[in-house]
Amino acid sequence: MEQSQQANSGNQDGKSSGYVHPQYGDLSVPDSVDMRHDLSRESVFFEDSPYMLHLSVTGRCNAQCRGCISSTITFKDAASQRQSKDFDVQPQRDSAAICRLLAERKEDYAVICLYGGEPLLECEKIQQTMDLLSVNPPLPLRYMLYTNGQLLEESLRQFPQLFNKLWLVSVSIDGQIEQHNTNRPGTDLAQIHRGLRNLSQYPTASVLMWSTLREGQSLTDCFEEFLYLYEHGLADHWFYHWIETEEPFEDFSRYLQEYESQLRQVMHIYLEFLSLGRILSIVHISELVLYLLSGKLRGSTACGVELDRNYDISGGKILACADLGPKWVLGLVSPDGSPEIEPKELSKLITYKNDLGCGSCGVHPYCGGRCPVEGLTASRQRLSEYCQLMRLHVAVVKEYLPHIQRAMKLQDIDLQRLYDHSAFYAQFTDVTP
Repeated sequence: MEQSQQANSGNQDGKSSGYVHPQYGDLSVPDSVDMRHDLSRESVFFEDSPYMLHLSVTGRCNAQCRGCISSTITFKDAASQRQSKDFDVQPQRDSAAICRLLAERKEDYAVICLYGGEPLLECEKIQQTMDLLSVNPPLPLRYMLYTNGQLLEESLRQFPQLFNKLWLVSVSIDGQIEQHNTNRPGTDLAQIHRGLRNLSQYPTASVLMWSTLREGQSLTDCFEEFLYLYEHGLADHWFYHWIETEEPFEDFSRYLQEYESQLRQVMHIYLEFLSLGRILSIVHISELVLYLLSGKLRGSTACGVELDRNYDISGGKILACADLGPKWVLGLVSPDGSPEIEPKELSKLITYKNDLGCGSCGVHPYCGGRCPVEGLTASRQRLSEYCQLMRLHVAVVKEYLPHIQRAMKLQDIDLQRLYDHSAFYAQFTDVTP
């Protein structure tokens, strides 16, 4: 495949142009890439969208990750708050609030997503909260845990009953040992592996490896780590995303070229698995394939924060998004657990989409507009770079679509199976890269 080329510095009307790709042209042009494709004959699949509540267990963390969203965005102007015990879960109060928020929901079940900081710093409080929720839940409950994995081994030993109740565990792993330990210096991948081996003895919990991509970091290295974990029965699914940060890329042209080359390696292996009748669960790749084959439109940002459907509970506050911090408080939880929500115009969270030209963008049906955390905090240049990356990402995956369709047909893999086995899990991530 022909490699991408250096962008021009400008065009005839004096406006700066974006990255000029030899096949797709200027990637800053909204319709340089589009989603149009001959749809699958069997283009219908049924989605399972449970109600989700994110419960921040603690603001504290031990990982010291490079570019940590809590340090650089959520608590940027209030670093001491992150360390405060005021942000720790209060089992009586918060379990009561969850039950009251779920009481009028019509979904078949709800997923309680245990968030942080690092939730495993407060295992006892997690266990107490689960025990209280198990008494008389308004809906059947599943539990998801987000963790950096460093404390898995110790936590499994001390609180085995907690892990018996987990349905999905998202573990942050940013590559093989050298790359991971460099970017997450408070953790050690060898210790995380030990924890994952112990966790594999709990068959109720699926494992999602979650990678964060920073400039200078190898996607291939992350992918090879996932393949190792997958083949050893230590991870079931993989998701990666570009880090949320304010500053533009230092060398965007180089990053795009490297990303394109490495994404093609990922897609080649993804296709090889399909050709053998196996779905390699890269959840957002599978979801994009479904969007391309079915003509589906997302209809919101990827996380859907503006839809006022799912809430985050953190430190006695009800938030539109925990990562956006206290500015977007929708209400409070009283000491007895009564949630008091005041209506707020959440469409303000996505006004940045007008500036980005999302309405005329060819990949907007899948992308839905960049994450509001990025939209409200990143520089205009960084946002434009994210958009160009997304267009290239969609274009590369789309190139593989005829081969994917052929493999799925030969192996009798329909859209529903691809959704159930892989794409379903995208909603429990940042959804798009």
